[in-house]
Amino acid sequence: MHSRTRARCEVVGAAACLLLGCAPVAGAGDEAGPSPADLVLAAQAERIAVIARVAPAVVCVFDRGQRSGGSGVVIDAEGYGLTNFHVVAGLLETRRGWGGLSDGRLYELEVLGIDPTGDVAMFRLHGRERFPFAPLGDSDRVGIGDTAIAMGNPFSLSEDFTPSVSLGIVTGVHRYQEGVRGNLIYTDCIQVDAAINPGNSGGPLFNAAGEIVGINGRISVSTRGRYNVGFGYAIASNQIHRFLPALRAGLLARHGTLQAAVDTADRGVVFAEMIRGASAFKAGARVGDGLRAVDGVPIVSPNHFASLLGTYPEGWEILLDLQREGKPLPTVARLDPIEPRLQEPFAVDRAVNLQEVRRVLRRFQESAGFAGEGCGPAGWRWTAERRHLPSADHPTEDPQRLEFVQWGDEPIRVLHRHDDGSAGRVIEFDDRRAVDRSPAGGEAFAVSPQIAMVLAAQYVMHVRMLASVDAMDLSQVRHAGGAAVVEAAPGGAGYESNLVEVLEWPVADHAVARFDFDVDRHWLRRITVRDVPSGAEATVHLSDHGPIGGVVWPRTVEVRGSGMACRDSILELELVP
Repeated sequence: MHSRTRARCEVVGAAACLLLGCAPVAGAGDEAGPSPADLVLAAQAERIAVIARVAPAVVCVFDRGQRSGGSGVVIDAEGYGLTNFHVVAGLLETRRGWGGLSDGRLYELEVLGIDPTGDVAMFRLHGRERFPFAPLGDSDRVGIGDTAIAMGNPFSLSEDFTPSVSLGIVTGVHRYQEGVRGNLIYTDCIQVDAAINPGNSGGPLFNAAGEIVGINGRISVSTRGRYNVGFGYAIASNQIHRFLPALRAGLLARHGTLQAAVDTADRGVVFAEMIRGASAFKAGARVGDGLRAVDGVPIVSPNHFASLLGTYPEGWEILLDLQREGKPLPTVARLDPIEPRLQEPFAVDRAVNLQEVRRVLRRFQESAGFAGEGCGPAGWRWTAERRHLPSADHPTEDPQRLEFVQWGDEPIRVLHRHDDGSAGRVIEFDDRRAVDRSPAGGEAFAVSPQIAMVLAAQYVMHVRMLASVDAMDLSQVRHAGGAAVVEAAPGGAGYESNLVEVLEWPVADHAVARFDFDVDRHWLRRITVRDVPSGAEATVHLSDHGPIGGVVWPRTVEVRGSGMACRDSILELELVP
């Protein structure tokens, strides 16, 4: 080989090693490792394989007249997919369009839930049993310099529905892009130099592993035309993940707010204004308090705070790390809603919502170990030790022993045992009413409406939710989207946050119970019951899930609110098949 040619190859090989982040390669006579050319070709082959694997999940979105409107991506085998709200905004009257896949076919596309504020929408494709899909990745792990692969249908080039591909790197993280008339706000988003142009909107941004880390939607453009000048923006996958339960349930997703403003001071970021009675105020924050972190993320500026807060849905519980007079003051705030701006009201499709209600209930039954449809027990019998927690209504007392019995659709009977083992009073309750009577069957007294609603919600959990899902009367039950349950971690190791999806279920004639199901394990984690006439609220925390009596069930039940402050520890549980 000519000496100049050899030198040039060595320089190219060294440059390839630097680009790939590989270790220096030994001399030509060393057989210890692959050559620079081999490394480059291997990296190229891996990239090609990743693109080939995920391209079938990319969707070309069309309206009913088969006019192109943008792009999307399928995220599970059932055909559920993501796109931008502005891509499907023109389809909302009928909520129908078409989705083209790289197999060359058009599939009917149904618009489900929408998030106008965050510019996200969910659709579902119909027409085959299983669809190719790509998984959602962890956008919090995305860093500047990471590989960015954008795919979609720019300029309607994909006549055969095969997506166009552009390659680049991540050029910025935690960016903020202002919205349009209160919508289409890109908070804490990802900035890339991969070419993103009109028609790419709603398409996926992949990392090098083929995981979806964002949904492409905005670009910085030249003043002389709508073409990319090198900066594209993608909505982070972790933000979208929080909104998935609401989007799948066909809801109008709303973002959350603390209804408070922050500013900078000598001691960092502090609360400068807040609305009395709003989310931040209810959580105990006050003007002048320092804000050090939100959900463990240190807050460095007011803009950073606004961008991060914009990634959360309404009703979400976030951990605020406050500081007052130099002392840490951690607290949990439940975010108030921000109402999106729409030209026409968005009505929830009841059939879509009901489908999600049934899915949640089936997974709840499966997670508890009730295999098969509607195979709840014919009866329950369990014993518990009740400890009253210190409160204004109830001083600390010695623990009580309770015996619970329930058969068929009959009420649950709770027998209180005295220290000597003799029977005390009996409470009977179902999902409508509760009464208190003596063990001898004497005169019965109605339990207060606030306590009755808590007992009614627990009856729903033990009886109604374990019947055949298809036979249940779910006419008043709705899927209310997603939320987060923030609780003290076991062992005093700070706090942990669990993503849940929520079912709202009327109980006791005048109350509404919100049942929070863990999205990963499908366990019931919390019940929040609100008495509509009085506004009284109580919370039932369910924890220590584990095997007992042949099923997986919460072994600790803690109730707070409406005159109740107690913790039941389940000692024994027996099911009657």
